[in-house]
Amino acid sequence: MDTKLSTEFFEMYSQMKRRNVYRLVIRYGKYMAARAETIAHERGFLDFKIQYMGFLANIDSKGTTSSELARCIHVTKQATSKMVKEIEKLGYIEFRPHENDGRANVIHLTNKGEELLKLGITISEILKNDMVEIVGEDNVEHLIDTLQKLNAHVDDNQLWKELTSSPFK
Repeated sequence: MDTKLSTEFFEMYSQMKRRNVYRLVIRYGKYMAARAETIAHERGFLDFKIQYMGFLANIDSKGTTSSELARCIHVTKQATSKMVKEIEKLGYIEFRPHENDGRANVIHLTNKGEELLKLGITISEILKNDMVEIVGEDNVEHLIDTLQKLNAHVDDNQLWKELTSSPFK
């Protein structure tokens, strides 16, 4: 049996890779993350990392516990704890005592954190405008609508529910 793959197979595989949805979404997502960090650095947030936005964007105006934050962004409590310490050290958040539970602390945005969150809105608009310049507004709006439909399906998917309700969180 010939175990060597044919030239035709590699050509077909190469064409398939260029249209692989997962690969395309991940690659463009990485570009957007790098662009977002560059914009934040240009605006004076030199210590900003894109990972911070997922945490900061899920802090409620009344504050959020670490456990609530971990649940919102689907990461372990340990990963949340590590990132929260890093973000606190940079001055984006602060801990305050919980109103009803003397043992618990609640995470609140500092003024610096609020400014970064506001910049996040600006960055999002810049990234969307970049896309509009490349492919046009109708295509970008269609992409957003399509991704929203796909994510609504994900939210209803049993596998996703199982993955995001892991007992290890």
